[in-house]
Amino acid sequence: MGKKWFLAGLAAFLLAAAFIIPGALQLARDQVFGSDAVALSKSAINLLQQGFLSPDNLSPLIEREPGMSVFLAIIYLFFGVENPLGLFLTQGVLFFIASFVFSNELAKETSSRAGGICFLLLLTSGSALHSVYSAYRECLALSILLFFAGLYFSERRKPALWKATLMGFLLAALILTYYSFVLFAPLIIFIKFIEKRRILPAVLTILICYTAVAGYALRNFYYDGYFRVIGETRANAMWYVRGEQAENIRGFEPFHCLWSEYISRDWTGRSPQCSFNSVKNSYWINGYTLPAFMDEAATDGRQKILKHFGWYLWFSIFEVLELHIPFVGGGISHYFNIYIAVTGALMYLGMIFGLRSMFDRRFVFLALIILYNVGVFALTDATPRYLVPVLFGYAVFAAIGYDALLSRLKK
Repeated sequence: MGKKWFLAGLAAFLLAAAFIIPGALQLARDQVFGSDAVALSKSAINLLQQGFLSPDNLSPLIEREPGMSVFLAIIYLFFGVENPLGLFLTQGVLFFIASFVFSNELAKETSSRAGGICFLLLLTSGSALHSVYSAYRECLALSILLFFAGLYFSERRKPALWKATLMGFLLAALILTYYSFVLFAPLIIFIKFIEKRRILPAVLTILICYTAVAGYALRNFYYDGYFRVIGETRANAMWYVRGEQAENIRGFEPFHCLWSEYISRDWTGRSPQCSFNSVKNSYWINGYTLPAFMDEAATDGRQKILKHFGWYLWFSIFEVLELHIPFVGGGISHYFNIYIAVTGALMYLGMIFGLRSMFDRRFVFLALIILYNVGVFALTDATPRYLVPVLFGYAVFAAIGYDALLSRLKK
């Protein structure tokens, strides 16, 4: 990737930051570090101040993954506890470096222009930038995946054991930040088989990955006697809600649910099971802390899913659609939400031009990452934010599409 692409990406990224940061800094601290980030931040504070990763300094286990809490603790060490500017700067720099490393490796696989376009698409993606200016896990997960994918391309061109080893640790870091990727590692062997390349480095990567993840599970076992990485409360709630939706939602009601959620904001006449949080809070919250009730509710949900499996799959199709809605909101500004929608549309448009590249053996790795992420959340619980970690895959196919389009226009 040439110098001009680097400078163009840097300029675009700084321009976007100048546009977004003033509004982001006006947000109240509980908006930046609230919602899903509350437990992550509390655990980070306890780790920093007490040397113990815990949301309440008593329980060793947090319901969410430890990766983001450790990352926040490092930021708090240098910038102070829950300093929004420190968070934004750190995540921004990390994301920029990761995007450059990956795009530079992509340029070696395709062309300098395709790598440069991918670099620009990543650094101007509204959904990606939204994650940079929040305390959610998505920006860190995206950055880790960018480093991992860039190293994958490098290892494929010039194999080396140190690369396979580092990939294992990066994959472990990803799982400990975004646990939904816990089953992805074995697929690397399948990818190597399709690429007709040696499987041994992939085996090394997988062994290192799961050894590192098991190390954290052993830490939890030492403290509370349970060998696990995260708690099961959220998973149990998810199975319960999806069971209720499979049993009660029919026809095109899933589409109407999405329309009410993201367009009209009018829930009149909609099924009570439309909203995940509404179902969870209505039927679940009274017994949220009772393990016996949680297990019973989850079991009941899974039984309903099996009984109404066709409708469960039907609803999951619309979960795919929801996942691809732009990651708007956050309270920064209305204009930023418009920007997010426009940049998302440009990325999807580019993917149409680059659709053929998804079947290229060189990029089956990226296609599988996308399919894995989409499949997991379609079958569980989807929200636009959950697509952010794999946005780089979309950026690659869009960049290849725009590169091909420019080549045709020049003829």
